[in-house]
Amino acid sequence: MQTVSLGARPLPGSPRPNREIFAIGDVHGQADVLRAVLTEIANTPVPPGTKRILIFLGDLIDRGPDSIGAVSTALKTQEAIGADRMVLLPGNHELFLLDVLKGEDPALWVSNGGRAVMEEVDPSWAELPWPVARDKLVAALPHAWIQSIKAAPSHVTMGDLLFVHAGLDPQADRETFLERHRPTDDLHWAWIRNEFLMWDKGWDRTADGEPVLGPTVVVHGHTPAIRTLLSKTQAELPLMDAVDTHRAICLDAGAASRPQIGWARFWTEGDRGVVDIKATFEEG
Repeated sequence: MQTVSLGARPLPGSPRPNREIFAIGDVHGQADVLRAVLTEIANTPVPPGTKRILIFLGDLIDRGPDSIGAVSTALKTQEAIGADRMVLLPGNHELFLLDVLKGEDPALWVSNGGRAVMEEVDPSWAELPWPVARDKLVAALPHAWIQSIKAAPSHVTMGDLLFVHAGLDPQADRETFLERHRPTDDLHWAWIRNEFLMWDKGWDRTADGEPVLGPTVVVHGHTPAIRTLLSKTQAELPLMDAVDTHRAICLDAGAASRPQIGWARFWTEGDRGVVDIKATFEEG
C-alpha cells in the first residue's frame, strides 16, 4: 500500500480546540486498503492534551471485494487507533441496505452494488428464495454495525467543519435538510450531487441572509473526486481540495471501482484549523 498527501494547508475556520479529527471517505468494501489507512492513523502520535476523533463518512459497503471485512474492521477501529470517539455516519448504500433489512424489494440495492455483498454472503444466493438469502445476509452482518447505522445521525459538526455523506442543499434550511429520517430523494444529504457540488457561494450567511464564503467547510464523500488509478497517476489528487473555491473537501477517492480510499487529518494550530488530505491505494 502507498499513501500520497496534498500536504498540510490552513482552513478558513477551525475544528474544536484540542481535537484531532480523522475522516475517512467511501470505503465500498476495500477492506485491505482500510486496514492500511487505520495503521497509518494508529502510528500517528497523538499531540499531548488532544482528543482523537474518527469519522467514517458512509458507504463502507457495496461494490468492492470485502464489505463484511470492511464493516468488521470499522467496528474495531476506535480501540485500534486509540480514538476517544468514533462516528459511523450512514451513506446512501447503508440506507439502501436498511430498507432491504426492513423488508423492501432488494432489486434496487442489488443493482447498485449489493450484488457484491450477496456474493460474499453466499455465491449461490441468487438461486435461493429471497427470504432465505436475506436471513443469510442478516447473519453475516455484525449486529452492532446495523444498530449503529440505525441510530447514527445524518451528520456531525466539529467547530467550523460539517461532516456528511453527500453534501448540503444550498437552497434548503440546513436543519430541516439534515433531519435523519426525512424522505429520501435526489436532494437528500446522502444522495445530493450537482446542486451541492456546483455551489461556490459558501455555507455561511451575512446579517442580511446572503451566502458568503465564510469559515464553514463541508467534508463529504459520495461523488468521487478521483476517477483514475492512483497507482498510475496522482494528477487528480488536488480535486479533493475545493476549500478555497467551494468550501468543500471530497474524500471519495473512487473506492467503488478501485482499491483506494481518501481520508484526511484535521487539527488546530493557534486559532486556525489545518488539514492534510490524503489517499491510500494498492500499488499496481
